[in-house]
Order: sequence, then C-alpha cells, then structure tokens
Amino acid sequence: MATLQELESAIEAVLSGLSGYQNFDLVQREEEKAYEAYVLALCLTSIRNLGGRPILRGILGKPNPFIFRGGPGLIHSQNRNYGYVFFTLNSLNFEIHVDITIQGTSGMTHELDVCIIRSEDADKCRRDEINPLPASLFAGWECKFYSGTLDKNLGRAFVGLIDDMGNNIRLSGFCSNSNSGQLRKYFQPTRRPYCHFELTPSNSNNERRFLADLEVELKKLAGI
Repeated sequence: MATLQELESAIEAVLSGLSGYQNFDLVQREEEKAYEAYVLALCLTSIRNLGGRPILRGILGKPNPFIFRGGPGLIHSQNRNYGYVFFTLNSLNFEIHVDITIQGTSGMTHELDVCIIRSEDADKCRRDEINPLPASLFAGWECKFYSGTLDKNLGRAFVGLIDDMGNNIRLSGFCSNSNSGQLRKYFQPTRRPYCHFELTPSNSNNERRFLADLEVELKKLAGI
C-alpha cells in the first residue's frame, strides 16, 4: 500500500518536469487527497507521451505553489489560487481539474475527483460563475485510497454519476490503491467505467495500463 510520502514523490517527479514549476501544496495533506493528485500526475504523463505540453495555471494567476483542493469546490472559486492544468493536442484545448463540481443532465451537481474538460467551456464557467455542464466533460475518474476492501456501493454510485453525464464523455475510470473482485466484475460490461485497481507508484504495470487507456481516447479525439 502506497504511503503519503510515496504519492507525494510521484507527484513531484511529474510536476517538476514542467516549465515554471516551483512546488505544490495539498490543502489537506492526507493519502486520499494525495491519491487524487497522483492520478492527475498520471494524466500529465499521458499528455506528454503524446507530445502535449501541460501548463500549470492558477485561478488567480501564476500557481506558486500549485494548490490541490482539499475537497469538492466550484471551478470559479477564488478562496485560494487553486491550480489546474491547461494543455493542447492537435489544436484542441483542454484543462485537467481536481475536486470540481460538474452539473449532470438531470441538473444535479456531482463531484469528480479528477476530470478533463474543454478549456473554452471552463473559461466561460469561470467568467459566469457557473458549474461546467456535462457536454464540457471529456474524461472523469473516481479516486479511492482505502486500507481495506472497497465497498461495492462505491461502484454503483460512480456508475450513476457517469450515467448523468450523458453521451459526450469519452472516458471514465474508477481508480484505487485497493482491489475488489465484486467491483471488478461489476465494471466489466460495455460502457461501464474502466477499473484501475492496485494503481500505485510501485505498480508500474497498472500505471502503464492507465496511461494506455487515456492515450487511446486522446488520440481518437485529437486525430493523432
């Protein structure tokens, strides 16, 4: 099981390779929040593998430090200089966020631990102080850091959340340092989220699988 220090080292290893990076700050320095930041770092690795150049930004300007939220929040919240990542692939612009709320097709809002949304839509949401709409969403992940067995209700809840995002979402996944035979079977049917169990810095095979799943969808979307 990964430690907080191992997760922070994995985050640092990725962010330190980006232009202008100084350091990062977890508003809540605990394994669960570090795990979300670690999954974001994996996304950045995929983008760089495809030739993209992730750019660190902050809601209030230059992110020094790059601040990871401590809980669910609004994309336009200025309580702190919350960080997000901008990137371009084949002239298409996107952003990666941690712990923001998205409005579902039902009108209900949902928290996504890590998500990729279209940058133009994100800019509009910051200007108009609204939640991103489901059509803005390209990919979303649930991130669960557990010391024991995962509860099957976690999978049901995430499938319901993704269903409320409509048909535009290209990729969704349930990430955890732990494992669950029941949940693995539950996620097997077509169109259900990928399961990324035992995804940790010490398991390079599972990291590569996560990267591959994301890179396939990014290639299709961007036409590369």
